[in-house]
Amino acid sequence: MSDSNDTIEKNTEDFSELVKEYDLKSVGSNAPLEGRIVDIVENRVVIDIGQKTEGILDRQELLDHEGNLKYKVGDTIKVLAKNVNFKEGYIIVSKKQLDEQEGWENVFHAYKKNAPIAGRIVRLTPDEKGYVVDMGVEMFLPMSQVDIQKVKAPKKMLGRELEFKVVKLNKKEKSGTVSRRILLEDERQEKQKQLLETLAPGQVVKGVVTSIVDYGAFVDLGGVEGLVHKDNISYGRINHPREKLRKGDEIEVKVLEINKETGKISLGIKQRFADPWMDIEARYPLGKRLVAKVVKIVSFGAFIELEEGVEGLLHISDLTWEGRPTSVEEYVAVGDKLWVQVIELNKEERKIKLGLKQLETRPEERYLEKHKRGEVVRAKVKKILKSRVFMGLEDGVEGVVKISDISYHHIESPEEFMKEGEELDAMIISDELDRNYKVQLGIKHLAESEWRSFFAKHKPGSTVAVTVRKVNEAGLAVEITRSIEGFIRIGDIDEDKISPQELEQRFKPGDKIEALVSRVEVERKKAYLSLRALAKAREREELQKYMKAEDDSVTTIGDLLQNELDKKK
Repeated sequence: MSDSNDTIEKNTEDFSELVKEYDLKSVGSNAPLEGRIVDIVENRVVIDIGQKTEGILDRQELLDHEGNLKYKVGDTIKVLAKNVNFKEGYIIVSKKQLDEQEGWENVFHAYKKNAPIAGRIVRLTPDEKGYVVDMGVEMFLPMSQVDIQKVKAPKKMLGRELEFKVVKLNKKEKSGTVSRRILLEDERQEKQKQLLETLAPGQVVKGVVTSIVDYGAFVDLGGVEGLVHKDNISYGRINHPREKLRKGDEIEVKVLEINKETGKISLGIKQRFADPWMDIEARYPLGKRLVAKVVKIVSFGAFIELEEGVEGLLHISDLTWEGRPTSVEEYVAVGDKLWVQVIELNKEERKIKLGLKQLETRPEERYLEKHKRGEVVRAKVKKILKSRVFMGLEDGVEGVVKISDISYHHIESPEEFMKEGEELDAMIISDELDRNYKVQLGIKHLAESEWRSFFAKHKPGSTVAVTVRKVNEAGLAVEITRSIEGFIRIGDIDEDKISPQELEQRFKPGDKIEALVSRVEVERKKAYLSLRALAKAREREELQKYMKAEDDSVTTIGDLLQNELDKKK
């Protein structure tokens, strides 16, 4: 026991002697020591600092912003000696303190010289209004100073090593604020200056669309932005620049004007091409007929695009020979492709007047010369509107089906019956074109024989199976077949009066039920059904069965009694 105590005392005395030989003051105040990592044990890093004892460094000081160890055994690093741990026998050193000391000197020097300094973005501030930048010392980078543009994904900036400008320092707390945006703006201004010296009106240059606004699009020409006004995008009509351009598009533009004092550059896209009105008379002479697209509807007519940059007016008075229409939309809709004829041309005022009624023979008219009323033809659904459907018959020939000619029963929209691109049979129902010069077609007419067959087999009083299609306050619209619809009035639902709310609770679209045919109108293709009448009819049947059974029972008992009386006599 005595020997053990002597050993401890001796080790302490030996270490004390070693420490006396290592005087912290001998290496100078805050002087760095160069050492080599010899071991990493748990949270301690053992460093050979060239003394008779080793230096111990907290492992946390060697971690990067992601928590990974930046050094390994054998690496050489610089540290500061802080104090001595007499109990365990080592010298406590710090790399972080040295980094902060050197970092502050570098930051302070950069601030005085107004020079950029490198740093690494290590984390977001707790309120996420900026970042912490490691420059040896930690500096604050406001979110508004990260970039010229707003930072959309803040976390993606973490770990990036960039250059910054020191804009504010606090010597007492050894902290400050840095900015990257200032450097970027300075760089952009220098590029703008150089680029403005090389640009000249009339040049065609490449650029990238950076943003789109209501009045035009901004284009980056390689460090300087110019504006393409909406009017300079196309010779044609555009309502918004997004109709022609998208952010990120690479385009060629023509420099129209440069204001070197303000740095504003006016650009054009359409100016790269010849004005389509230059030889307009040769391409659109009076009397020329062509197919063109409706691009805008106004109260007095429709604007028709003949080609990009050239529009003509189809006046409301030139739509039809059948008097002045009450509305342009009765005849044309935006997106329609129409046969039109050039009837007036004024190059100076850049105006072309078009006519529709002036056309003498249309493809639809030639089509009706070959196909007569009552003929069944194959047609493709091209466009569905609320009140009518346009059908393609052959190249350049369209037919139209009014919603009332789709089905004998009521439908809210043609889309309940068909979809665009679908091919189906239709019947020509007139030898004349409609007011829009379309072949008049009907679909419900194909079901004529089906209606007559149904009415022949199902007289009033017969029972049919139906499917509920719609429930409303008036009653139930039911489907008997695809082409035949019936209706059950709310008063024919039950013996007791029910409310529309009760009706909706009892019946849902898709329910399959049985009903009694109460009335049919062959010519009007209407069938009225009744649940109340069916219930009564079935009650009568049950009553008749019951009465018949009672009659049979009474007769049998009477016969027995008569027999007994006869015996007594």
